[in-house]
Amino acid sequence: MSFLPVPFTILLDKLPALVQLELTRLLQVQPGYQVVGSASSADELVILARRFRPSLVILDEHSLPDLDRLHRQHACAVLLYATATPSSGVMCETARWGIYDHIAPLQLGAEQIFRRAVLQQLRAIPVAPQITTFISPLRHVVSAQPQSLTVIGSSTGGTAAVEKLVQALDPGLTTTLLIAVHLPAYFTASFAKRLQRLTPLPVKIGVAGMPLEAGQIIIAPGGQNMVLKSVQRGPWRVWQIGFSSKPNLSADAPSIDMLMRSAAKAAGSRVLGIVLTGLGSDGTLGAQAIRARGGRIIAQSQESAAVFSMPGSVIRAGHANAVLPLDQIVEIINQRTSLPASTTRLSPPLATVN
Repeated sequence: MSFLPVPFTILLDKLPALVQLELTRLLQVQPGYQVVGSASSADELVILARRFRPSLVILDEHSLPDLDRLHRQHACAVLLYATATPSSGVMCETARWGIYDHIAPLQLGAEQIFRRAVLQQLRAIPVAPQITTFISPLRHVVSAQPQSLTVIGSSTGGTAAVEKLVQALDPGLTTTLLIAVHLPAYFTASFAKRLQRLTPLPVKIGVAGMPLEAGQIIIAPGGQNMVLKSVQRGPWRVWQIGFSSKPNLSADAPSIDMLMRSAAKAAGSRVLGIVLTGLGSDGTLGAQAIRARGGRIIAQSQESAAVFSMPGSVIRAGHANAVLPLDQIVEIINQRTSLPASTTRLSPPLATVN
């Protein structure tokens, strides 16, 4: 074991090339400051922040939409690099995420002025009182990437069921929830807002290319068929949101079958599929795909479902590992361990589905 002085560590966002060069040169020769990394994207910034736990992040203005995500992974001081002076409203709004000030743009020929201004801003940021740190031989770093997925599908009566379920979720949830409810597109935003008022977990509407994060709730937008994709990003494979233009068997969009089948293909046995109240049979083929790849399926019980058609179809097809009321379904999601030993009904093993 050893004890070392704690430097003021700084993580750089993807900044304009000249700005990045000037900041790196400046901080390399300043005692007490250490640049621990430079990100090439918003996703990499979140990963590096979680890994290095910097004292400060110098954030580019284009990364402001990702500030919430950054703050949830590692709350630290932030300096914002902006090409124009941000409005007072923007600064007031972002101050709650730790933004102390903004760095004025670098002008050619005014490098010395830029450096002095940056140093003045750095020295105004409070430094943590610790002067030493213990260095252990091994440190486990938790990734923002979820280790499991929970895919929920519903139709008629589904908004009320999902609201009741979300309200009871554990704030420390580590799975990611993907929710598809048969709703018109113009209802998606208001539905997401209602859910957000019920939980501290972040609720977002799915957007193409959106990476999945642990403890996140993603709502499939109405009128579109949201799917899950597994993509290569550097040395890692990550899960992200996509959309399919392929026709689905039912006329409903978002298609629960398509979302569940894509999740099964991307994440295999790490998927828990849940079919709640609704008309029709959407979700039955998706449940079959999840079971075939080692995942688990829960169908809502007839007693607790407003309309039993959708969960009933899954049960009759033999794809449900368990049939449970809403309050017990929530317990399973919060635990994300094994299903209870005693359930209403267990389905037989299934053959592999192509």
